[in-house]
Amino acid sequence: MTLAERYNAEAQRLMPQHADSLALDPSIDNAGHIDEIVFRRSEYLGGMAAVLLALTAEQK
Repeated sequence: MTLAERYNAEAQRLMPQHADSLALDPSIDNAGHIDEIVFRRSEYLGGMAAVLLALTAEQK
Protein backbone atom coordinates (compact mmCIF):
# COMPACT_ATOMS: atom_id res chain seq x y z
CA MET A 1 0.00 0.00 0.00
CA THR A 2 1.44 3.38 -1.00
CA LEU A 3 1.66 6.40 1.25
CA ALA A 4 -1.06 8.16 -0.75
CA GLU A 5 -3.41 5.19 -0.35
CA ARG A 6 -2.94 5.27 3.42
CA TYR A 7 -3.23 9.07 3.43
CA ASN A 8 -6.47 8.97 1.39
CA ALA A 9 -7.92 6.36 3.76
CA GLU A 10 -7.08 8.53 6.80
CA ALA A 11 -8.57 11.60 5.13
CA GLN A 12 -11.78 9.68 4.46
CA ARG A 13 -11.90 8.28 8.00
CA LEU A 14 -11.08 11.47 9.92
CA MET A 15 -12.31 14.24 7.63
CA PRO A 16 -14.96 12.85 5.30
CA GLN A 17 -16.29 16.35 4.61
CA HIS A 18 -12.88 17.32 3.11
CA ALA A 19 -11.85 13.95 1.68
CA ASP A 20 -12.52 14.99 -1.92
CA SER A 21 -10.39 18.13 -1.56
CA LEU A 22 -7.57 16.20 0.12
CA ALA A 23 -7.61 13.17 -2.21
CA LEU A 24 -4.49 12.33 -4.18
CA ASP A 25 -3.38 9.97 -6.90
CA PRO A 26 -2.95 6.66 -5.06
CA SER A 27 0.34 5.92 -6.84
CA ILE A 28 2.22 8.69 -4.96
CA ASP A 29 4.61 7.26 -2.39
CA ASN A 30 6.54 10.34 -1.26
CA ALA A 31 5.54 12.59 1.64
CA GLY A 32 7.24 15.62 0.08
CA HIS A 33 5.19 15.28 -3.09
CA ILE A 34 1.97 14.91 -1.12
CA ASP A 35 2.82 18.00 0.91
CA GLU A 36 3.61 20.07 -2.20
CA ILE A 37 0.50 19.01 -4.09
CA VAL A 38 -1.94 19.73 -1.29
CA PHE A 39 -0.28 23.00 -0.21
CA ARG A 40 -0.60 24.21 -3.81
CA ARG A 41 -4.35 23.69 -3.52
CA SER A 42 -4.54 25.81 -0.35
CA GLU A 43 -2.65 26.44 2.87
CA TYR A 44 -5.71 25.37 4.86
CA LEU A 45 -5.77 21.97 3.18
CA GLY A 46 -1.98 21.79 3.41
CA GLY A 47 -2.20 22.05 7.19
CA MET A 48 -4.69 19.21 7.27
CA ALA A 49 -2.45 17.16 4.97
CA ALA A 50 0.52 17.65 7.30
CA VAL A 51 -1.49 16.24 10.20
CA LEU A 52 -2.76 13.33 8.09
CA LEU A 53 0.80 12.53 6.99
CA ALA A 54 1.97 12.55 10.62
CA LEU A 55 -0.85 10.21 11.64
CA THR A 56 -0.15 7.96 8.67
CA ALA A 57 3.54 7.76 9.58
CA GLU A 58 2.66 6.93 13.20
CA GLN A 59 0.56 3.95 12.13
CA LYS A 60 3.31 2.38 10.09
